[in-house]
Amino acid sequence: MNGFIMRAQKVLFVDGAHLRGPYKGTLLAAIALDLDDHLRDVSYAVVPTENKEEWFWFLTVLAEYLGGLKPVIMSNCYDGLLYLVPTVVRAQNLCYCDKCLKSTLF
Repeated sequence: MNGFIMRAQKVLFVDGAHLRGPYKGTLLAAIALDLDDHLRDVSYAVVPTENKEEWFWFLTVLAEYLGGLKPVIMSNCYDGLLYLVPTVVRAQNLCYCDKCLKSTLF
């Protein structure tokens, strides 16, 4: 976490990936780009399913580790994140991926 606070750009990318194969569940992750434009894991967790309760838990733990830092958070348009990011993480800015923006505009 100190690496993110000290050496990363203050943008977090959060998303979930559904796991297949012998291990089921969803991988929730928050990543950032460091000053050399390399990806840096900030936080991740495997949860049973992607829903608002799991995102609430993940973002609450993430907000505690950020210690008041309010980064820009980029995510997909998952309904739970639209509400939870501003309320739990208290991020000033929430942006969306290009795919989500195109689907809402066209």
